[in-house]
Amino acid sequence: MKNPLDKKIQIKPIPFVAIFLLVFLVINLLGIINFPFYTNILKVNQLLWLVVIGFFGFLFGTLIVRFVRFRFFRSKGVYKPEILKVIFWGSYLTSLFFVAITHVRSGGIVLFLSTDRFAGSTVVTMFVYISIMTTLLYFAHLLISNTKIRYQHIFLIGLQALAGLSLGYRGPLVMLVASCFIIYFTIINDHGNKYKNIFSPRNIILFLGGILLMSAVASFRVSQEYSIERFFKNIDMNYMEENYLLKPYLSTLSVFRYDQEVVTILIRKTEYNHFNGELAIANLRTLLPGMQLGARNMIGGIIDARKFPDGRPWSITPTLQGALFVDAGRLGVFFGFFILAALIEYLKKLMLERQNPFSVVLYVLLGVNSLMLIHSGYFDALVYILFFILFVINFLVTRIKYTI
Repeated sequence: MKNPLDKKIQIKPIPFVAIFLLVFLVINLLGIINFPFYTNILKVNQLLWLVVIGFFGFLFGTLIVRFVRFRFFRSKGVYKPEILKVIFWGSYLTSLFFVAITHVRSGGIVLFLSTDRFAGSTVVTMFVYISIMTTLLYFAHLLISNTKIRYQHIFLIGLQALAGLSLGYRGPLVMLVASCFIIYFTIINDHGNKYKNIFSPRNIILFLGGILLMSAVASFRVSQEYSIERFFKNIDMNYMEENYLLKPYLSTLSVFRYDQEVVTILIRKTEYNHFNGELAIANLRTLLPGMQLGARNMIGGIIDARKFPDGRPWSITPTLQGALFVDAGRLGVFFGFFILAALIEYLKKLMLERQNPFSVVLYVLLGVNSLMLIHSGYFDALVYILFFILFVINFLVTRIKYTI
């Protein structure tokens, strides 16, 4: 495939390994350490051991692949940006149309309709995520084409982020914004490079603001149906009232703590009864006919969570090390993190070799979803579908001989 990279453009990957390990430690340690704002006391030794094993598994997986030299096959076809632009606008407008129709049929904005958000259409969700992926491809194309990112581009991304969030889920917003953020810092062109210090105070404030937004959305959704004090019962509300700087992050801290409470139960119940990989393939099995339980529903079943009206256990996030432990114990935790790191490092080398929008978005999508795995466990089936669609779009844009 003809390389679209201008000679003035550079692909400069961000220090993703350091970012992943830092986020991994922060999220887990905030949940494990018995801070005074938690109401219960956890036994931290077994939880810390899983974090240490996962940390070194990821580190070793990165280092080994980093020092291996790969020979990549030359990709075939001719890159046709006009085709990519048509696909982007088609998917973007279609997703906005479906989101609008969903709100009309629901009788209001789904985000404000309490538990009705769980009745959302799978087709609409698919179009939202496909539109996000094509937006990332088009955003990467603009940067690689040495185009200056203007306010209209930011508006398009912002509108799409709000449309996804309006359906009641934070996932689309996180995936879109975080991926655009990483793509922006990965592709160095003639515009805006003075802002591309990823660890600048401005970006740290934006990151904390993003966490605050996610926490506020979570608290709002809970308040529609439950009492905040009863729902976040692992948080000392009196302590939060006295320490008002922590209060906006109440739901986030509660979720991190609950993750570790779940892992504690998983260790106790599966220490000598691992699932031998069954949990790892559960999300793929949900694509088959019938009511196949996803990985997080299976976790809900293990810890005896409440059930949906159709009998499925509640969806529970187990953390990545928790899911891997259920499948294969501590050895599984090490090799699970090892394989994830090796794949990310391999795709980074592929991106540096190919230097086109598809290789950039493939690397960034895996990276962002890997950060989300720290909390949620295994990839959802939707993530695998998106990777498949990415390859389909690559084929349409580079291999089909037609013009528009």
